[in-house]
Amino acid sequence: MSSSVALLCLQATEDGRAIAQAIKEDNEGVIITNKPAMIQIEREGRIEVNASTVSEVLGREWDPEELQLVLISLGGQVEEDDEQFVVYWDN
Repeated sequence: MSSSVALLCLQATEDGRAIAQAIKEDNEGVIITNKPAMIQIEREGRIEVNASTVSEVLGREWDPEELQLVLISLGGQVEEDDEQFVVYWDN
């Protein structure tokens, strides 16, 4: 059984960099690649974006719906609630 790589591509803005930092803190083995104007985030299986961690990094309250403001693209299935945004492969 092989897993697939979950993918998030974010704009390289202040919020985008903070979200990438929070993802790095919460997801062991995540690969973050900085490209011109974009941050590419990959991880085998799933990527979790936790509102509490992003809020800590930003220094203000952050709602997972705000991810839409910096999201360029994603690869995988999505689950979202008030506490987190998750991209994953269920295969």
